[in-house]
Amino acid sequence: MQTVSVVIPAYNPGPFLAEAVESAVSQVPAPLEVLVVDDGSTEPFAIPNHPLVRVVRQDNAGASAARNRGIREARGELIAFLDADDVWYPGKLAAQATLMRPGVGLCSCDFDVIEATGKRDGWGGHGGNYRQLLRGNSIHTSGAIARRSSLLEAGCFDESLTHSEEWGTWLEIARRSELEHAPGVFVGYRLHDRNASRDYLRMWRGAMNVLWQHRGADALPGIRRVGQIYGSQAFDAFRVTRSPSHLFWAFALWPDYVLRNVWRRVWRPR
Repeated sequence: MQTVSVVIPAYNPGPFLAEAVESAVSQVPAPLEVLVVDDGSTEPFAIPNHPLVRVVRQDNAGASAARNRGIREARGELIAFLDADDVWYPGKLAAQATLMRPGVGLCSCDFDVIEATGKRDGWGGHGGNYRQLLRGNSIHTSGAIARRSSLLEAGCFDESLTHSEEWGTWLEIARRSELEHAPGVFVGYRLHDRNASRDYLRMWRGAMNVLWQHRGADALPGIRRVGQIYGSQAFDAFRVTRSPSHLFWAFALWPDYVLRNVWRRVWRPR
């Protein structure tokens, strides 16, 4: 079995970090180490006292810089990423590590969504290959395990991006190596008010920056897919807030979706 380092970026992580760490150290077989990268937190937080856990501290520089610091500090052949508010389920590392044969640079898995009201189905499609991954990011960060050498060859995470930076990293790995996918739900993605993914406009801008860097390839399907993802999120925000700005962005990003919903709810004959 190849050695695995777990990298957890943490900036004011709140109450969920302990559960994330416990879910990592309890994997069978256990990882080589769990690196918690404190990205200049301004609030105190507790980390479980465990011999596998090592804390690395740095000035606040963002999640990409924290992950990159973890990659540089890691001693494992493979790097598994885990966000401080997510959780792994038993068997996650074992299922993925066995698929990391020579030539495979990255392996994904499926996840479900943990909300205050309970769990619901998530997603986590196989990236397939570079061209398929250009159509949209189907790899959740907490479900990704990558070869350390592949991450270094890809330039790690782009620290100039604050959103969708992981998609750019997966694409760079997919240029150079194969992708794999472990069937099964192995990650719990915790949804709450502090999730960066709730800021649909910044997520869309980050995704467009990634696609611009890959504009020489067939990125057009990705542009459409990104618009659909964040246009639907903008429309969901409009439903809750009735803010005209959310409706504007929903229409700008995915006009067909907005028109279908307006027709269904307002103009469709009864």
